[in-house]
Amino acid sequence: MSHKTAARPLAIPPADDEVLRRDDPRWQRLHDLINEHSLQIGDFILSSGRRSKFLFQLRQTTLFPEAAVLIGEIIIEYMQRLNLKSVGGMETGAIPLVSTISPLSHLKGWPVKAFFIRKKAKEHGARELIDGHVSDGDEVLMVDDVATTGNSMFEGLAGLHTKFPRCYVRKALVVIDRQEGAAEALHARERIQLVSLFKRSDFPNIPAQ
Repeated sequence: MSHKTAARPLAIPPADDEVLRRDDPRWQRLHDLINEHSLQIGDFILSSGRRSKFLFQLRQTTLFPEAAVLIGEIIIEYMQRLNLKSVGGMETGAIPLVSTISPLSHLKGWPVKAFFIRKKAKEHGARELIDGHVSDGDEVLMVDDVATTGNSMFEGLAGLHTKFPRCYVRKALVVIDRQEGAAEALHARERIQLVSLFKRSDFPNIPAQ
């Protein structure tokens, strides 16, 4: 009597505007880690100057070993799907991300060039504005930990084009989109699509503003 092995259901790949499917177990694990390490409820002033009743102190997650590896893997997979090989962003939010992506990309056989942009050029040494590896003409995936208004992305784009004017950006990726106008601003001003692993709406315990 022959026994047929049940066919496994085919995994549905994420769409280009979806970094990670919610039925991927890594999504829930990262959600739990962000809740545990980064989400704070209180009264805060954001870098944009806005007041907020909640804060994602996300470097407590992006510098946590398990979360760093998960985020790095997910972003590299996204870059592979879109055939992207250059990633960068503004200090300081992008630094843990690109620092994880760079070595992991080598181990995964999809090496990408990684860099970060300083808020102002160093005043000594080589006086770099951009640290890391990027070539003029690269398509760059811009990354950051959290997006609110999009100002950090705009600042990063301006810094990138100061030294590499032929680089271009079609996608920007953040771990969390606070859903406060960044996606709309990036599309309206630069025709850049903002994608994210999570949105504010994925955290229903956040109080209304």
